[in-house]
Amino acid sequence: MTGSSLPVLMALRQGMYQSRSAAFSQNLAYINSVGNAVIKVDNKTVGLNAAYGRASVRISSKTTVKEGSLILMEARHVPYGCSVWPAFWTQGTNWPSNGEIDIFEGVNVVTSNTYTLHTLNGCIHPGNSSAETGIVTTTDCFNATNGNSGCSVREMTDKSYGEGFACIGGGAFATLWNTAGISTWFFPNGSIPSDFYGSSPNPASWGTPSAYWPSTSCNTTKFFGPQTMIFDITLCGNYAGATSVFDQTCYGVCTDLIMTPTHYDNAYFEIVSVRTYSDGSDTAKTGAALGGASRMFVEVWKTIGIPLASILLVFILA
Repeated sequence: MTGSSLPVLMALRQGMYQSRSAAFSQNLAYINSVGNAVIKVDNKTVGLNAAYGRASVRISSKTTVKEGSLILMEARHVPYGCSVWPAFWTQGTNWPSNGEIDIFEGVNVVTSNTYTLHTLNGCIHPGNSSAETGIVTTTDCFNATNGNSGCSVREMTDKSYGEGFACIGGGAFATLWNTAGISTWFFPNGSIPSDFYGSSPNPASWGTPSAYWPSTSCNTTKFFGPQTMIFDITLCGNYAGATSVFDQTCYGVCTDLIMTPTHYDNAYFEIVSVRTYSDGSDTAKTGAALGGASRMFVEVWKTIGIPLASILLVFILA
């Protein structure tokens, strides 16, 4: 996550990640009436003082993905609001040596998603080119540069985050990691490729990616190792809560908002599915071998109709 340090929990200024049982009991993680998974911040409890920590959720995969993998995530709603910092991202088992890929990330009430890599020294984004449609905002991926801001590309459309995303019924994000590099796409609802849902999705037919880090300037085999997938919703922290960032779209002091529950009415993910695919190479196989189409997380819940507790098959609450 942009501007974060490990463990991410340290960035949760005045929010608290819940245990699995606590998240379930507070209805912060559940399947809704249409069969989608909801992960949310508590928007019911009134904080009593400035030290109050609002309940939130972080979920991590129990298996990892490796080079040669494709990650697909579709959602109807993503968290947003002043003080809210959501992300769907991957993290190497040994950070920062094994790198980090931020697939979906935003803060407060920005209107577009940002894709970011965080690595050891030597991984560089080459700058804006015809190989991607997004806007390059930083080029040095080294975690010790610019407060671990990473090398970022901002999505062009204002429908890729926040209220704009929700108004169109959501959309889908895709990340391809192979020997050529790392590519990411965003597809608004209604423009998701038909093969996105099939057993053999073909990124080569999806057009120019939103962001692209070629292996010629960032050796992804060297800088990235097995990745754990993570959903989390941080409150304030050293990114969303930084005065220079917060003041761009919000007013006041970030942590002053924590006590009021209605500020978090939109602080939730509604996830349709998360699926991973491999290209069949040995490097892509890990844990329960992904080979072909390995349907994970929400897709498993929806297809089999198993209870939310079965999230432990693939994802666990931190």
